[in-house]
Amino acid sequence: MISKQAHEKSYYYNVQPPPDQVGTTHVSVMDEDGLVVSATSTINQLFGGAIYSPRTGVILNNELADFCGRADSVRAGEQPPSSMTPAILELESGGLLVIGGSGGSLILSAVASSLINHLWLGMSLRDAIAAPIVYVDTNNDANFEPGFDKTVSDGLMGLGHKVGTWKYFLNVVNGLEKDKGCIVAVSDKRKFGVSSGY
Repeated sequence: MISKQAHEKSYYYNVQPPPDQVGTTHVSVMDEDGLVVSATSTINQLFGGAIYSPRTGVILNNELADFCGRADSVRAGEQPPSSMTPAILELESGGLLVIGGSGGSLILSAVASSLINHLWLGMSLRDAIAAPIVYVDTNNDANFEPGFDKTVSDGLMGLGHKVGTWKYFLNVVNGLEKDKGCIVAVSDKRKFGVSSGY
C-alpha cells in the first residue's frame, strides 16, 4: 500500500535501510516475452529538492545541483552533466545484456568495469559486477576500491597516475543477460540487492 504519510519507525517497512540514502536507482528488467528495459531514475541527493508533491506523492529532484554550483546562472536549453548509463547490448550470439547502475559519479566506472570484466575478460556477470573498481575523480586521480587488483593499480601508478583519497564506493550495478536460452540476473551486493523473477 502506498500512502502519503512517511512512517518514522523502521519496523513499519520491515526492511533495514541501505548504508547510504541517496536518491538514484537502476533496474534492468525482462518480461515473459523477452522484452527488456534498462532504466535509471534519480531525485539526486537525499530527499532530492526536499519538495513533496501532495498531488502525485512524488519527491521532486534537485538536479539543478548538477550544474556545478551555478544553479543561479542556468540558461534555457542547458542540460546538466549526467553519469546515468542505462544500456541494452545485443551480443554477437544474438543474446541481450541489460545493465546500468547508481552511485553518482561512480556510475560510469562501475558500469564500464562490469562490461569490460564480463565481455572482454570472460568473468561471469555476477563476478564482473562484484569486482572492485577504479574511479578517476575530477582531479584526475585514480581511486581504487578496497580489494582492487594490485598488479593493475601498481601498473597504473608506474604510468604516472596519482592515487586519490576517495573513501566511499557506493556504486551499484544491476544487470541481466539472456544468452543461448539461459537468463542470468544480478543485483549488486554493495547495497544488499537481490534479483527476482516470477
